[in-house]
Amino acid sequence: MKKNANLGLWLAVASPLTFTFFNAGVRIIADEMSVLGLLLLRGCTGVLLVGIFSLILRKKPWAERAPFLCLIGFIGAISTTFTTYAFATIPLYQAVVILYLYPSQSAVLSALINREKISARDAWGIVLAFFGCAILVWPFQAGGFGLKLGHFTAFFGGGLYALSIVLTRRMGSANTGLEPIFFYSLFAALSAVPLSLISGVSLGINGSTEILHGAVLGLIGSSAQLLAYMALRYIPPYKVGVIGGLEILGSAIISLLIFHDHFGLNSIIGGTL
Repeated sequence: MKKNANLGLWLAVASPLTFTFFNAGVRIIADEMSVLGLLLLRGCTGVLLVGIFSLILRKKPWAERAPFLCLIGFIGAISTTFTTYAFATIPLYQAVVILYLYPSQSAVLSALINREKISARDAWGIVLAFFGCAILVWPFQAGGFGLKLGHFTAFFGGGLYALSIVLTRRMGSANTGLEPIFFYSLFAALSAVPLSLISGVSLGINGSTEILHGAVLGLIGSSAQLLAYMALRYIPPYKVGVIGGLEILGSAIISLLIFHDHFGLNSIIGGTL
């Protein structure tokens, strides 16, 4: 049991470190392609990644509980659309900190859906996380409060991601990580073009350069998500999320050094909380 927990720990650590590179990449190519274009390429690379691992492991990722996995995949695809928009439109460290309210959200959802108990210590952590987020992303500015659409999409994207991992946790030992990633990637790939036609937002994929950049970034994002889903087999969702807080540190460093985002006192206090 301890060996499995340690494996879950290392998988959970590897996931946010990989996600840090994905988040920075989204910010870099934001002017090249739209959120929906990246969603399409991430879905395609995810299906390819799962296909390769399925052949190696000789396991079909759709063999069991397909309707339930479809639901997880759909929720995950919508979550990625929301959070990717946030990464491209607001300071990276703000988007990541808001997204990382999902451990708190997953604790509440775990109690409601999976009947997992929330201790007083967990409840205090949830309250502290929300206060920290409010201080970080709601600073008073000359023109009023500085909230943008990206702040809201980051919050709801994190909530949907929390729901997807709580539902994945219900699969227990049936989850190898490949199953939810396969259906997530499938929904992402299939929904991007219809969403583009409905919304009028172009995919922004105009040549081989955009395809290459988007495919590499999609592979990084799919790998990071696969690691997180694999960790859920061994440790609870809120623990995966708490360890995932390493992504906040990595994104803050990148946000400061590469994108030169402003860090005020409220950012430091809120981010620390």
